[in-house]
Amino acid sequence: MILGIYGAGGHGREVLELAEIINNKNSRWDKIIFIDDGGGGGVSENKLKVYTYAEAVDKFKNLNLEISIGIGEPIIREKLFNKIKSDNITAATLIHPAVHIPESTKIGEGVTICLNDFISCNVTIGDNVYVQPTANICHDVVLEDGAFISSFCEIAGAAHVGRYSYVGVNSAVRELVKIGSYSIIGMGSAVHKDIPDEVVAFGNPAKIITRNDNKRVFNH
Repeated sequence: MILGIYGAGGHGREVLELAEIINNKNSRWDKIIFIDDGGGGGVSENKLKVYTYAEAVDKFKNLNLEISIGIGEPIIREKLFNKIKSDNITAATLIHPAVHIPESTKIGEGVTICLNDFISCNVTIGDNVYVQPTANICHDVVLEDGAFISSFCEIAGAAHVGRYSYVGVNSAVRELVKIGSYSIIGMGSAVHKDIPDEVVAFGNPAKIITRNDNKRVFNH
């Protein structure tokens, strides 16, 4: 089996570190590669071969290729996830070996869960969700497809994070609160009330400061 990490930048290198920990414990993949449509044919900083997506599919699809998306921008993650699924390629789920997943918790495809994350009971995690290290996901939380939860976040009981929304570092979401889809919660925020779709909210308590019309995180 081959693991392709789609994205050879800083976030992709972090995914590689997680993948190597998993592989050292479980010998899951025979080979790990980077996929980067802007850098095919090269070698990454980690001395891994870098292929374009087309090259990787052509060379490795018949060798049980699965792909993990190593990019943080949610809207790009959505596009890449849809592309690999349209080509009938498995989106790899990577869970740090030290993280316990309760039997009552449901996890989709292409999910990444990192070191020191706490995942409680009866949690629902959709496809293509990314939970950075040291986040707490409490009981009955719903993380819809593509939600990105940054490090040191606290998502309290029965809270709901919408599709491809981004919760910034060291933020807290109150119990039963719902964050809409394609929204951004700025770092260090405390979300006390529901947040609608496609907005940027920041502060304690978190307040809407602008629309997120282009559905991007890293240009705000």
